[in-house]
Amino acid sequence: MPTYLIYPLYTGLLAVITYLLVPRRIIKLLFFNAIVFGAVADFIILLILYLFGLGGYINYGPLGFRGIPFFPLLAWSCYFILYQYFLPQKGYLFALIAAAYSTLFSNVLQNVGIFKWTNSRIIIPFILYLIWHVVVTWIYRHQDIRR
Repeated sequence: MPTYLIYPLYTGLLAVITYLLVPRRIIKLLFFNAIVFGAVADFIILLILYLFGLGGYINYGPLGFRGIPFFPLLAWSCYFILYQYFLPQKGYLFALIAAAYSTLFSNVLQNVGIFKWTNSRIIIPFILYLIWHVVVTWIYRHQDIRR
């Protein structure tokens, strides 16, 4: 199996999990946020990573354009539907745990050969994911979506 097929397989699995765990009504409510927090934010972060030479996706074959693979943008959108749905009402511990999970998972992706960190596999990714999750948590909590 070519390495680039991991992208659609993982994204498909995440989409199925999202569909099974989150009610359709909530998916509709969270969809716009998920696109902004997931796909758009990942695209911007990838541009920053490429600009500073910190890392990025690799081995995506024909499933991308100009260094940006398509499926991770969709996967991050599904991820942030799940993240917002399970986000507790108080505290930022969930963001800290999610950042640690994302750091761990990005290292799994590096070991599989579809992502590459160039400088640090722990510190830079953790800071990046922590900022990302804290910002998403703060914005989500200050919206009136599910109330």
